[in-house]
Amino acid sequence: MSRRVILTGAAGAIGAAIAQLLADRGWQVIGVDLAFPDASPALAERVAQDITDAPGYHAALERIVAGGPIHGLVNCAGVAQVGRFLQLEPRWDLLVAVNLTAAIQACHVVVPSMIEAGGGSVVNIISDSARAGAAGEAVYSAAKGGLAAFTRSLAQEVGRFGVRVNNVSPGPVRTPMSAAHGDVMDKLAAKTPMKRVAEAVDIAGAVAFFLGDDSAFVTGQTLSVSGGLTMVG
Repeated sequence: MSRRVILTGAAGAIGAAIAQLLADRGWQVIGVDLAFPDASPALAERVAQDITDAPGYHAALERIVAGGPIHGLVNCAGVAQVGRFLQLEPRWDLLVAVNLTAAIQACHVVVPSMIEAGGGSVVNIISDSARAGAAGEAVYSAAKGGLAAFTRSLAQEVGRFGVRVNNVSPGPVRTPMSAAHGDVMDKLAAKTPMKRVAEAVDIAGAVAFFLGDDSAFVTGQTLSVSGGLTMVG
């Protein structure tokens, strides 16, 4: 039987790339997002759900878990607000709810299924801005930094049950959303040792590594996918 993985943010560019790579490697991918604008052929199941609706999200996750063992969880859903902190209208509740609280909730519901299955892997998508800071993304960085700390803490608690918890930490990624800021992306590419920014498939490869057997003895770690733009501990 193929391994089952829950992927949030599955309808986005990065989520779609992750879903495709995992499906190609034999995973049964259950995608969660607000809506699915296309057929999403790489997904074995599509769950339309607002992850900021805590009771609704809890119920949706329980339905997924009831369908069989879960071997992987990828918390990829994210939302950002770009601008100087003191000049922005507050959207703090939304940023924290999507980037931090929903991932914590998913782990609380799903990890017990992994333990029952004899093990599993959680991959949280954070951001290099969470580790190095980023002007213009103060609250986003704070929420992702909280998720990074949660990952390390949870890894210490559940490792004894064969459950691993790791972070994938992207730098700038070229997506349809970032295309509107092409000049900024070009400047970041010029600063990057590898002279480009990430593509969605680069993030997918790191996620697949943490889900797969090659990282069987790796937990509580953060892998930066930034081409060397951000080199921080």
